[in-house]
Amino acid sequence: PYMMLFDLIKGSRGEREIRFVFIDEIQDYTPFQLAFLKFSFPKARFTMLGDLNQAIFTKENAVSLQDELGQLFDPKKSEYIELTQTYRSTQQITDFSKDILLHGAQIDAFEREGDLPVVSVVDSVDDMVAGTVQQLAANVAAKETTAIITKTLDDAKIAYEALRNQVDVTVIRTENQRLVSGTIIVPAYLAKGLEFDAVIMWDASANVYHGDDERQLVYTIASRAMHQLTVFAVEKLTPLLAGVADDLYEKR
Repeated sequence: PYMMLFDLIKGSRGEREIRFVFIDEIQDYTPFQLAFLKFSFPKARFTMLGDLNQAIFTKENAVSLQDELGQLFDPKKSEYIELTQTYRSTQQITDFSKDILLHGAQIDAFEREGDLPVVSVVDSVDDMVAGTVQQLAANVAAKETTAIITKTLDDAKIAYEALRNQVDVTVIRTENQRLVSGTIIVPAYLAKGLEFDAVIMWDASANVYHGDDERQLVYTIASRAMHQLTVFAVEKLTPLLAGVADDLYEKR
């Protein structure tokens, strides 16, 4: 808003030489931000790409984004293309992930078979650490790279301290940090747009993921896995996974 006000005060007419603007991860832009970009590049054609199911920052507000874009851009001069086929994950991981959503956009799984996701509710953090170390060993034996995905950066630091004396892990702290080889620990908002052979969801318990506005966040974490998905929860599983059909995952 301050940038918009500043440009209006100084009489800016935007970058009129720019002809094409491409925006990725459109689901995490607000309508105001898009309106400002349109104001900043008044002569440009816009190509915007994203997955509304992965709206981490705008959350449930992303559902209405398509309608709001129709007010920003002339519908007669706009084209909406929906791509529903996903090729990242196995059929089993895709089916599990999309069952997390309540009113998500359509997702068609690619027919590539794999193991069912594993959900493990443990009694303590120590048990979760032990289970994570065991799962990492299995992933290494299968020559699969693993990302341990936490809710926040603080959670990632806690997971690192719990694991660093037992396994070789690296914390990813910023978007600009290069993804290193081996096991990484990454907060969910930095995992968006990435993919990994195997994903371990760190502490998907009820006291960590409890608000319904975090449903897209849980979906995003689960859908980062290509071959193996393991979900750990301490004491009680998040209610955001309560609606997932029992036959779509294995309980341990």
